[in-house]
Parts: sequence; structure tokens; C-alpha cells
Amino acid sequence: MTALAGLASLGVAAMLAAAPVKVDVQVVQASNGPAHVDPGLEKMRQGFEKAGLRFSSYKRLSEQTLSLAPGKPADVALPDKTATLTLQPGEHPRPQVAVSVPPLKTTVELGAGASAFLQAGPHESGQLVLVLTAKK
Repeated sequence: MTALAGLASLGVAAMLAAAPVKVDVQVVQASNGPAHVDPGLEKMRQGFEKAGLRFSSYKRLSEQTLSLAPGKPADVALPDKTATLTLQPGEHPRPQVAVSVPPLKTTVELGAGASAFLQAGPHESGQLVLVLTAKK
């Protein structure tokens, strides 16, 4: 009976690990152009400022919600390139997402209610920033 309970809990863990995760993905251009912050980006501006990154303009270029399945890459269109996001398989307390925006390759852990900010390269007179937020 203990072995059967162990198998059942393994099955539940495997199902949880295999469950897709919804991730809100925003593509933002941060620059030192005329002062402007799109609605919903003020918290990002404040976080950047606290980290010593000062930009005067934050413009959302796109926003989408992806359903990421473990090990299956999903592409996000950026100006002149593509970002690839892959939910890492396995048991993790929080979703771990591998992000590739050549030459950048990294893995981020998405906590509840928190966003991950990733520099995605230069764009026009500023920087592209990927904003990843796990949705409930």
C-alpha cells in the first residue's frame, strides 16, 4: 500500500510538472527620449531607477500571454529578431523559463506577483526589455 501511495504521489508531481504555465510577455523600449511612461510601466521605471538604470521613456511595443508547456519553445517577435522562451521541465517550486535572445541565453525563475526584466538588446535610441510575469 505504501508503494501504491508513492506511485500516486509521483503521478501527481509529474502532472504538476507537466502543467502549462501562462506567462505575460511585454516588449518595452526604454530610452532617454522625451519623458513618457506607458500605463502599467511605472513600477518598472521605479525598479530600474533603484537599480541605477535611468531612462526617461518607457514604451510598451507589444504584450501577449503565452501558455508554455515544459520543454516546448515559444517564440516572441521583437523588432528585427526573435526571443525564444522554454518552460524548464522538472519539479520546481516556481516556474523556471529559459530565455534566448541571441547572444543572451539565461534562465529566470518567475515568482508569484513578481516580474523578471531582461535586456534584449539595443533598439533605435534605447534598449529593448522583455518583461515576464507568471499569471495565475
